[in-house]
Amino acid sequence: MSPASLVGKTAVITGATRGIGFAIAQRLALEGASVVLAARTVSKLEAARSKMQLGIPLVAGSEKPEVLQPHSIFPLNVREEKGWKSLVEDHPKIDILVNCAGMAQKSLLVRMSEGQIQELVDVNLHGAILGCKIVGKQMISRRRGGCIINVSSLLALRGSIGTSVYAATKAGQLGLTTALSQEYGRYGIRVNALVPGYVHSDMTRDLADKDELIERIPLRRFGNADEVADATAFLAKNEYANNCILHIDGGLSAV
Repeated sequence: MSPASLVGKTAVITGATRGIGFAIAQRLALEGASVVLAARTVSKLEAARSKMQLGIPLVAGSEKPEVLQPHSIFPLNVREEKGWKSLVEDHPKIDILVNCAGMAQKSLLVRMSEGQIQELVDVNLHGAILGCKIVGKQMISRRRGGCIINVSSLLALRGSIGTSVYAATKAGQLGLTTALSQEYGRYGIRVNALVPGYVHSDMTRDLADKDELIERIPLRRFGNADEVADATAFLAKNEYANNCILHIDGGLSAV
């Protein structure tokens, strides 16, 4: 396998301006992909693109670098179908979609308003469904296969107090993945999911019980975004990976 096995591929990453989403965008760029960073705020997208390190893919058996593929930004509200349709119009050859956009929850269900509940469902689950639908339709029409990766969460399987709606949306992503791996598989489109555990990010920075959580994790530490990005690159490159539900949690799911 060449050092840059995603050369010639176009990858769209939602939620790409920070944390896991940015790390995934960076890693796929280093693998040679042309990356489309997608999120709601243009200024944050521009800042993220300016921070990306452009890898130098090498031609196998040579020290001559290939021409690096360009990276672009696309302002996208994942909740709106019209935004997804504009995305595929602007980028007609998407090979990889990573649904990473998401919102966290830190509230008991009984204290949440209907609007707060709906926003979580719309961003975390409905947005992923729309992405799978619109980009998946483009992939089917191109007849060149493709890869969709949904970034779920260990809370989908082991929810905790104050995460009920978030956990439900992330569990929904796993159901979406399993169903579409069959529905899209016949077109050569692979659909997989990542299930990160506790990873250093904005969402986990202020956790009150961080020390207690670390004691429960067999590896005795939180993960980092680059480790999740490594798993994303594996799923993007492995042509037989379909319906993989890949845990990146330090062993916490086994406890």
